[in-house]
Amino acid sequence: MARPHSNVLNAFDITGRVRANATPTDTNAIPEQLGPDTDSVPFPVGSSWSECLDDLVEVDLSDVLILAYDGQTLVDAAYSDSNGNYTLDVPNGVVVNLEAHLTGPGWDVYTDTWNHPHAIWGLPLDPMVKTGIQAPKSSPETDFFFNQDPNEDDTGYVNAHMQSAKTSSYLDIAQEIPPAPLVTNHTGQYWPAAYLPPGPAPPPYDPIPWPGRIFFGFSNGGIRVNGAYSTIIPHEYAHFVLLIGQGIGPEFPGFHEGFADVLAHLTHDTEIVGQDFYGCDLHIRDPLQLDPQYPVCVSGFSGSQHIRGQLLSAVWLNVLIGMRGVYGQSAGWDQTRELHLDWMPLAQPPGEDFFCVVPNPPPPGAVDQSADEGTLIEVLTADDDDDTITNGTPHCQIILSAFAAQNIFPPFEFDCGGDGLNGSGRTCYADFDTSTGAGVLDMFDFLAFQDSFLEGDPTACECDTSTGPGICDVFDFICFQAAFAAGCEKE
Repeated sequence: MARPHSNVLNAFDITGRVRANATPTDTNAIPEQLGPDTDSVPFPVGSSWSECLDDLVEVDLSDVLILAYDGQTLVDAAYSDSNGNYTLDVPNGVVVNLEAHLTGPGWDVYTDTWNHPHAIWGLPLDPMVKTGIQAPKSSPETDFFFNQDPNEDDTGYVNAHMQSAKTSSYLDIAQEIPPAPLVTNHTGQYWPAAYLPPGPAPPPYDPIPWPGRIFFGFSNGGIRVNGAYSTIIPHEYAHFVLLIGQGIGPEFPGFHEGFADVLAHLTHDTEIVGQDFYGCDLHIRDPLQLDPQYPVCVSGFSGSQHIRGQLLSAVWLNVLIGMRGVYGQSAGWDQTRELHLDWMPLAQPPGEDFFCVVPNPPPPGAVDQSADEGTLIEVLTADDDDDTITNGTPHCQIILSAFAAQNIFPPFEFDCGGDGLNGSGRTCYADFDTSTGAGVLDMFDFLAFQDSFLEGDPTACECDTSTGPGICDVFDFICFQAAFAAGCEKE
């Protein structure tokens, strides 16, 4: 949905602010609370959540569509900004009705009823209305507050909107990243899911009209929390970005799930998707803990595509760790986001399914992967600055290490360009000191490696990635010794 155009007048006539009670993300809490809240489990809270649910907080609500009507005539429209503020241009003396809609530049929040096997699609949520506002005016009468008396339904709707705005901001819609779908909430015993158009949802549900909808299931009597919070929303949002942006549908389930998880991880800067979904410390996915290795030979049961998807998300979390090792916490995330956004338009499912010999049912067969050597080439291409990846890219060593940690390697010989490994000027890994000449290995290389290791220099922690990229430990010492003994002749 394009942003409505407003005529610019000499004076701003009506201003106001939009706030809401919502699940407490985007606060100053450290670490950011990415789990569910007390309102998302409206039934008596059992021991599984008693230690980790937070109370709702008041938040400024951005990207809320504010409309000003004079009778049936639309006078002006605007979106609330990052602080929840909006400004409308209304001719002096005109009496208008104001409406606030949970509608962003690429999504709408809908409600519907699921009281039987077939969905009955509802109308958009009723807007909040302020009547009889006369310009110029700025007062509590022009402010809006969603979910003022919190309940599970309204909290889910507000969260769906708030997290869609956060995801949209990460993607930077202005740079023509495709718009996202309608965001929906519903009652019943269902999991969060994105049903992709133009085909029908799984039987027995009715066909889903374009552009599709995202569903976030309610808590089902406290068995689980409401699915409309933090990382779950950008995950579902990403399915539509992949479908609308690249035309890649659900016939590549492992890739779809991995692509969606990566957006969730990076939008919220977290290693976990669905924090505390099943109870305290019982998360939906934690790919670095799972540590999937290529190929991931898991298939044939519900959720297996999510396991295969964690191969791709583990790679990108490795990239983030590597970037932070070089640039620091904040700048490392910025570098990763830039690389991720550059890669997204290039992203394609791995070219061939890997034939896995699975010892138990189902029988052996082709299993789609979420990442492979082709994905590595895509990321290197996104990182490249001279149209030739074979001579290295600005972050080639970080990228190669990130993929190698999950058992994915380039299909051809690859070094990191004329500046040596990771731009260090070294011609091989053990050549930490170049004062006696490039490629000459001597005691000074041992001393230089030791100094780099003690200083936490990422280049001293890249030789061995078995315990994670960027982690300095005894295995890096052993790896360095082996590299020294091998010499630099190959390079």
